[in-house]
Amino acid sequence: MFGEFYKTNINDELNMIDLNIKALHVLTKLYLKKMIKKDSGRILNVASSAAFLPGPLMSTYYSTKSYVFKLTTAIYEELRRIKSNVKVSVLCPGPVDTNFNKRAGVSFSVKSLSSKYVACYAIKKMFKDKLVIVPGFMNKLSVIGCKIAPLKLLLKIDYNIQRKKER
Repeated sequence: MFGEFYKTNINDELNMIDLNIKALHVLTKLYLKKMIKKDSGRILNVASSAAFLPGPLMSTYYSTKSYVFKLTTAIYEELRRIKSNVKVSVLCPGPVDTNFNKRAGVSFSVKSLSSKYVACYAIKKMFKDKLVIVPGFMNKLSVIGCKIAPLKLLLKIDYNIQRKKER
């Protein structure tokens, strides 16, 4: 869904929330309970580099990815505190060459990473117990920039980047 929040379709947004938040939340909780009992296992949740940005013009999508990021990092700390052998990671890729653009009705202004590269990178880092997995040098730079830039500057930059995606 692309566009101003007040103009986007509420049913499409609720479907996205059901998929990106509710389904992930339920599956993570159910699997995590079993893994904690066995004191073994790994969960790799998929967020996005969008989790680090405010996301004007794609506010619902960005918000759902922020939820995935926050949930996973919170679980990580809980597991660490109970000295669990269960590991969680969150994948935060930037643009990936998938059907996302067509589904979202946008086109990326930067080069996408291949889905194969992102998947292999994510699995490799997950097995090295990496908490936040950001594939691609430019994506890593972008995430660092998001952490140090003032929010109002990020809003302006992100809005202009999003506007360029519009078909």
